[in-house]
Amino acid sequence: MTFDLDRVLIAAVSASFAIAVLASVVSWSQRWTASSRAILAVFFAIFAFSELDTLFGVLASDVSQRLRDGVTMLSVIANFCLGPAFLLYVRELTLSENRSDDKRLSMMHFALPMMAVLIAMAAMALPDETRELWYTGASVLAPPPGLKFLNVSFTLLTIALVVQWALYVVWVIQTQMRHLAVLKQHFSSTDGLELRWIVVLATAMGTYVLQNLIGELLRVVGSQDPIGPLFDSLWVLVVVAALALWGLRPSKEIESVAAELDVLEERVRGKYEKSALGPDQAERIARKLVHAMEKDVLYRDPNLTLSSLSAQIGVSLNYVSQTLNQHLEQSFFEFVNGWRVKEAIPLVEVGASTVLAIAYEVGFNSRSSFYTAFKRETGMTPTQYKRTKSRAKTSHGTASASAAIKHSP
Repeated sequence: MTFDLDRVLIAAVSASFAIAVLASVVSWSQRWTASSRAILAVFFAIFAFSELDTLFGVLASDVSQRLRDGVTMLSVIANFCLGPAFLLYVRELTLSENRSDDKRLSMMHFALPMMAVLIAMAAMALPDETRELWYTGASVLAPPPGLKFLNVSFTLLTIALVVQWALYVVWVIQTQMRHLAVLKQHFSSTDGLELRWIVVLATAMGTYVLQNLIGELLRVVGSQDPIGPLFDSLWVLVVVAALALWGLRPSKEIESVAAELDVLEERVRGKYEKSALGPDQAERIARKLVHAMEKDVLYRDPNLTLSSLSAQIGVSLNYVSQTLNQHLEQSFFEFVNGWRVKEAIPLVEVGASTVLAIAYEVGFNSRSSFYTAFKRETGMTPTQYKRTKSRAKTSHGTASASAAIKHSP
């Protein structure tokens, strides 16, 4: 029995298209639960359109030249819409859309897609024979009018697509980082809310586009793409399946937190510009915060938030936030987790409990968040810290014993 690569290619392309269509339908049916689901449905629909060219290439090779070229142009246009749609989804998911963008910057998202539309329309206006030569890459002694236009235009479009995706990957990462920074201003534990999977997927899709650029450049110079369409299709299948898995899973917690953040940020937006908080009052609030941590050990509550802490000490949310950021020069997340690590350090040295048990005892809700906070405060992981302290104690004990023998009568 021989291994048929063509069948694997057909299966991968068909599966990607089917997943995208199904995910689009499911997302659209859930649009009433969250506005981000409607945008996700549009993204998956665009993704399905971007796969039409490959799908026709492996399943419908006997279609008319004009229909095939029309599908190719539609896929090209769809590829330029993926980046803006994905960024819009991320911004809607984090409720950060259009807060820092003016109308001029928002219109820039449509510049390249519109350019792709115009070039696609110009290409479809050329004779079918010209597009056939461009599509197959056949060499002729006397190239017909328009063939050079197609070669140059679509080479430039491919390069522009990579540049576009590079920009959108950066945009998505910045959006996620801003979301994480806002989370840390209001929550002491951010596990499951950071949306780090979005950055992974954005990078994966950027890698896919980069691979397409390399293949296009190799085609222009007359070489063969060493990666080939099979790897390309499998990579697309992995990306779209991962996005469907993460994007469609229940995310009520993330959506409710995003809505809560929207309200909280509205309350503290521009909070310091007209604030009446003076140095003496900030110092008194700082002492209250330290007392709440040191005496009341509020940091042991894994669900502690800035709102609950401000209510506990009887100080407004704005003043507590300003005191932490300007007077203590820490985010709420860093302040609370610093106290958690402070209690954890002697427990780690003794080693009577497991690292996970210590993490839960001092207020962390996961081993990974404990490791991250502990390393940020001490420069070492709990295991490394315990090992270092053990060696120091051993060395000190050996030195003390040597000194006692030396000075013995």
